[in-house]
Amino acid sequence: MGPEPDLLIRLALVDDQTILREGLGALIEHEPDLEVVAHATSVDELEDLDLEVDVIVTGLALPDAAPDQVIERLRRRFRDAAILALTALDDLPTVQQVLAAGADGYVLKSAAKTDLFAGIRAVARGGLYLQPSIGMAFASRSAEELAGPAVGGLTPKETEVLKLLALGHTNAEIAARAGSSLRTIETHRAHIHQKLDRHTRAELVRFALEVGLLRLDEEGARAHPPSSAVSEESDPVRG
Repeated sequence: MGPEPDLLIRLALVDDQTILREGLGALIEHEPDLEVVAHATSVDELEDLDLEVDVIVTGLALPDAAPDQVIERLRRRFRDAAILALTALDDLPTVQQVLAAGADGYVLKSAAKTDLFAGIRAVARGGLYLQPSIGMAFASRSAEELAGPAVGGLTPKETEVLKLLALGHTNAEIAARAGSSLRTIETHRAHIHQKLDRHTRAELVRFALEVGLLRLDEEGARAHPPSSAVSEESDPVRG
């Protein structure tokens, strides 16, 4: 007996390599909660399809768009779908561009299938997923840097809290690190969500990337490997 219809994750696979798409489809068909409903070789081809999809798994080296344009176009056309990049491109500038363009996850084609399935399920739940072995992390900036010009109308302290939230720290961890009470951090967090009108950690990560508050740093990545999921949190006040 299969999963309930509302628990089934409908997928579209986009890549110009037919063997890769068919191989992915063969792997996915063994997962009872995942179903491939569409294949496409390009952004143009997928845009022409009339379908409802929960997650788009897409390559970035497509014939009709640059990596960040792939994401931007799919985001415009399929507003309710999560987008997971599956690519051989592992350079940090590309990763940063793709996340800033609106991708919900990033997995390398060399990854284990467990990483791919974890990424699909994480982004389908509204999280932001980064493959653990991709070897990247968001580099911390010093308190002096954070005390510079306000970002998005935030105070320097709110900016510091925003960065730590985007890095994946909980309210309790931020309070301990900042030497503040949990209530104080919760108040800062509420102000951040209100001022930026961004209400999930995935949205905060994208904002931090867009304004340059966070950067991907190769040396920092080696020293501080990230969690597999930057966030699966959608509750703006959960600690």
